[in-house]
Amino acid sequence: MKRSGWTVAFLVLGFCLSFCHQRQTVAARVRPAARAGQFYAYSATELREQVRLCMSKAGGAVLKGEIRGIWAPHAGYEYSGAIAAAAYRQVAGRSYDAVLVVGPSHYRAFRGAAVADWDSLATPLGRIAVDRGLVRALTAADPWITVVPGVDDGEHSVEVQLPFIQDALPGVPVVLMLTGDMPHDQADRIARAIAGACAGRRVLLVASSDMSHFPSASDARRSDAEVLAAVSKYDTKRILALEAGSRTRGIRNLDCALCGSGALVTVMLAARAMGADRAVQLAYAHSGDVTGDPERVVGYGAAAFVGPVGSLSKGGGNVEPESLKFTESEKKTLFRAARQGILAALGGQRPPEFNIESPNLLVKRGVFVTLENRGRLRGCIGHFEPDLPLFEIVSQMAVAAATQDYRFAHNPVTEREMKDIHIKISILSPLKKIDSVEEIEVGRHGIWVRQGMRSGTYLPEVAADMGWTREQFLESCCAEKAGLPPDAWKKGADIYVYTSQVLQEK
Repeated sequence: MKRSGWTVAFLVLGFCLSFCHQRQTVAARVRPAARAGQFYAYSATELREQVRLCMSKAGGAVLKGEIRGIWAPHAGYEYSGAIAAAAYRQVAGRSYDAVLVVGPSHYRAFRGAAVADWDSLATPLGRIAVDRGLVRALTAADPWITVVPGVDDGEHSVEVQLPFIQDALPGVPVVLMLTGDMPHDQADRIARAIAGACAGRRVLLVASSDMSHFPSASDARRSDAEVLAAVSKYDTKRILALEAGSRTRGIRNLDCALCGSGALVTVMLAARAMGADRAVQLAYAHSGDVTGDPERVVGYGAAAFVGPVGSLSKGGGNVEPESLKFTESEKKTLFRAARQGILAALGGQRPPEFNIESPNLLVKRGVFVTLENRGRLRGCIGHFEPDLPLFEIVSQMAVAAATQDYRFAHNPVTEREMKDIHIKISILSPLKKIDSVEEIEVGRHGIWVRQGMRSGTYLPEVAADMGWTREQFLESCCAEKAGLPPDAWKKGADIYVYTSQVLQEK
């Protein structure tokens, strides 16, 4: 009987582990980096240097105005990386809630637009969260936009954009969309649906497309110049006409004028609906410039789709964290979500549900929640990625601060103590990578230091509270928070800054 009982127990345990593994496998839908080692470097170190080299080659003045979309090529980085970097340089460090990458489908045919079905996207630099809310909004906006599992398997047109996004806009969630060839009216319909799905949020649109395929270098320049002129004039019908007539234009070996014409036109039309009123050409080259072979080349272009400074999309606008104006009722709701979430967790109960309609509480921002008991720190945990509504991430980080801060594992927050706990919420701006530590404003900027697999952060108020200089701020963050040598900030560590809007519980 004992042997039988143990046998049953092990069978049950095995079933449970198998079931949990299956659930975890289903839940963790991670798109693999299928093209790493082909279109871009396989290792994280080499890829990081590859992207940085491309970004360092990107010149030109930084545009003023609200950049609603960019166009970047999708060939191997050695051929088109510097051209893509010219586009990403324009948006690096700007504030976006999400990025929608729209590229052509090279391997599967379908009608309309297809959204990839993932929870996160992997590259050698790490994983990028997928904005599932935007996926739902897109597919609900128009029947021509559907979720197609596996539609982007091996698709390089969208994948090669991801490392650049990770460098220029760290922590910003991404959605991948593929399009086929389409007439102008269909592109316009999908573009309007995209603009509607993005209403009330700041979404960067990325069009992925190369230009002329396989003519001579001189013919490529001629064909590409016509496309670039149409883009600069925002003439989307002309762009589609040039692609449709590629093989009848008398240019030898011209296979196509723009391989992602549908993606580019869709992004241009959507960007216009979201406030863009001009297209700015940023860079151009062809593969012969790298290979030295002028006989069969591929062209690469980049552009930005820009609106006036302070322009708003038709459904909403850009709300920086510092400018969020909360009513007293909204503040109370945030603190109630935090406090009730902690109490539920400490009591072994499910977190309470809130019926939230306020736009301020639905915006997506990074957040830190700090717990203090009569001035003594009792927990502080945060989340940089703007991937959840504000009220939800506040509740989650409050629970994490009370139950997961390793510094208080021996003396955790208790239910009884909660009457003495004061809650502080820090709403974060997007991370901005800096080139010089001179850009850090002590007392205004928080810092995030990263090198290899180690990273750490200090909120803006820490340096002021401690009376630190900029150097002391950096050294302490490296050593105490990131587990790095104190001088790592001088020896290649990446440094990001951010600001925070602090709400105090009354």
